[in-house]
Parts: sequence; structure tokens; C-alpha cells
Amino acid sequence: MIELLNSYMKYTSLFILRLALKMNNHKFCAFIIWLNIKKSKKIKSRSKNTKKILVFPKSGGYEDLVETFSKTSQELSFYLLPRIFLKEIFNFFFKRKKKNYNKDYYTKFKTSDDIKNKKLYINFLTSIFRYINSSLKLDGYVSFNLFYYAEKYFEEVCKNLNSKFIILHKESVFTPMEERTALKIYKNNNDKSLAHKVSVYSESQKKILVKSGIVSKEKIVVNGNPRCDYSYRLRKIKPKGKIIIYYLIESYRNKNVFINNKKNNWNKLYKQTLNYVLDFAKQNPAYKVILKGKIGIHKKNLFNSKILPSNCFFIEGGLGQRLLKDASVVIAFNSTVVFEAILGNRNLIIPNFNNEKLLRKEILHKIKEKKYFANNKKQFIEKINFYLKSKHKDKKLSKKDYDTLKYYVGNVDGRSGTKVKKFIKAIYN
Repeated sequence: MIELLNSYMKYTSLFILRLALKMNNHKFCAFIIWLNIKKSKKIKSRSKNTKKILVFPKSGGYEDLVETFSKTSQELSFYLLPRIFLKEIFNFFFKRKKKNYNKDYYTKFKTSDDIKNKKLYINFLTSIFRYINSSLKLDGYVSFNLFYYAEKYFEEVCKNLNSKFIILHKESVFTPMEERTALKIYKNNNDKSLAHKVSVYSESQKKILVKSGIVSKEKIVVNGNPRCDYSYRLRKIKPKGKIIIYYLIESYRNKNVFINNKKNNWNKLYKQTLNYVLDFAKQNPAYKVILKGKIGIHKKNLFNSKILPSNCFFIEGGLGQRLLKDASVVIAFNSTVVFEAILGNRNLIIPNFNNEKLLRKEILHKIKEKKYFANNKKQFIEKINFYLKSKHKDKKLSKKDYDTLKYYVGNVDGRSGTKVKKFIKAIYN
């Protein structure tokens, strides 16, 4: 009921905000936004004498922040404003007609009209947040990507407000082809960032950002992925029961802002892996099998009880990382959860039934340890059975796993949250 009321308030507020924008009423816009700023319930802080930080929450990034401040934040209080409000204001000033123009990762204004509107947009937001600050007394702002179109130029608003805008950049897990394309897109389609400081997961992402000229080397700090701290804490924890989790393959994982080629899909591998998993579930009813999907990608109606064996369950949304705790076997492919499973000391199987590791290596993450790969159905089933019968062992990361994790998520010791906390506190204290 509370969620329904919050949703109703948000969309009612957006409707009223559109009217206020048409009237060019700064105070009314500020009031609407102020109504929709809520104190974070997941990050606790003392009630008085804290620095107030406004966050534009994004899935993954906000969870990084929650993990970073999993214990009480004594000096900082975090407030949340749904990103859709900045998008609404942005869309009022700019009519986005071209396919690759003024969207995430394509934020650079090129026409004289758009440059003029950019100034109007920045001035309008500056005026709005001056009104908001007169009430909330905000000390800083946090975003989770350097290239979100509606937040890109909020950095200039912060300059006008004499406030510090920081980016906890949550992207780093790129394939070799994505790395090359990202460098070109960063450089050619975005202006240099004016953010006060930027935190990134890995040296590889820092290298791309610096080389592209988006951020100077002095402004970037490599802290690793705070969400992976949770995975690291699982290393010594024995999974309960005998549970197999298959993180469903995204057939069009390679069709994104960096790679737009429908031929680069994983349809065949997706079907093979799903069929092998379901066959195993049918023949082994004593084991619980979880299929973890993504909202908007894996449709729930395709995984109903009529299709799935009785010991097989489909979970549509939410962060899949928390499912690792009780996983005896993890099946995943070309996803961040691969690195989380490695860090969490879980028995990982990566499908490689069509020699994808060799034939399509340019669009695959570079996993150095060969033991994770299953090259055919026989190997796949044998690995599942072997892991289900094996005892959990607390073991150190191999050199190959250490190098892989360091490259992609920058977290090999479960201390990224501590590093990010120091990073943020040093800026705002």
C-alpha cells in the first residue's frame, strides 16, 4: 500500500512539474522536487549535525552506497531524489529527436540552439536548487555515472551553487570490444567532466576515462566495487542445502550502447544451457534449482509452474548477488555475477558449449581460470554432480582469479566499501 501511494505521488508530482515548467515557475518546480526528496532509510545516521548529501539513485550504484555505509554513518546523511525528475526537466529544454543524440553516453551539445538551451537548463536548475537549499541545506551531490544525459551538466549547477558533485562511476566490466568502443564514444560524444572527484572500480576503467580526456588523472580514485564486499564475506560461509542457481543468459547482452549488432547474440547458448539445467532438475528432484532472470529481459510467463519441474523456481528481479549465500553451484555467463561468484568462493560453471571462449573472445570477459568452463553437456552435468557432492573449503584466491578480479571489479579483499567511505568523508568533512 505504501509503495502504491509513493508511486501515485511520484507520477502526480511529475504531472504538476510539467505544468510548473510551462509556467516557468522556479519556486513551484523547487517545491515539487522538495516534496519528492526523501531521507535514505537504508543508510542510518545520527539525527543532528550531519552533512547532507543528495543522491540520484540508480540500481547497482545505490546498492554500492548502502554497502559502503552498512554501519551507521555518523557524519553524513543521505537523501534521495528519483532521477526521473531531472530527466523531466531536461526533456522540457531539449527535444531529443536524433537516435544517438542527447542520451546516455551521447551528452555533447553540438548546435548553437542546444548550447543556448544548455545554459538555460543549467540556470533553471541552479535557481531551483537554490530554493531547495534554503530549506534542506544540502552539502553535496552524488551520481553513479559520468554519462547520464540528465545529470551530466548538473556538475555545472554545483559549480554555481559552490557545492561538490562527485561520481561513484559504477561501470567497468567491459569486454575487449566494449573497451575499444567506449574509448571512442567517451571521447567523441561527451564534454570533459567538471565533477569534483570520481571514484571507479578498476584501473582499466580509469585508463579509458583518462585516455579519452573525460577526467584528469588527478580527479580519479580507484576504490573497487563496494557491492563485492558482500561476496568476499561469503568465502568462509558454507552454503545451506544443495541449491543450484542459474543466472539466465542475456541473449542480446552484446546489443548495447557500445555494441549494436544483433548478430552478436547468445540465443543458441541460452537455449542449450536452459535445456541442460531443466533436464538435470527433472532427473534430480531432490535438488533445488533457481532460475534468476532480469526484469524486462526474461519474461515471467515463460517460466511458469506448468513448464518448470516442481523443484525449479524462477525469480524475476532484484539483485542476484544475495542468492549466492546458499548456492552450492552457480551457473553464469558473461555477467558481473561471474566475478561475484569467484570472489565469494562459490562453485562456478561457465557454459562454453560452442567454443565461445575462443571463437567470440572479443565480446567475452577475459576469465583466466580454465576450470570454470564446461565445454559440452557431459562436462556440464559432471561438474554439477561433483560440486553438489563436494565439501565447502575455505581457500585463497588463485593468482589467475586475483588478476581477473583486480582487472574487472577492483575488489580482491572485501575492503572497497571502506575505501569509498574514506573517499566520500574526505570530500565532505
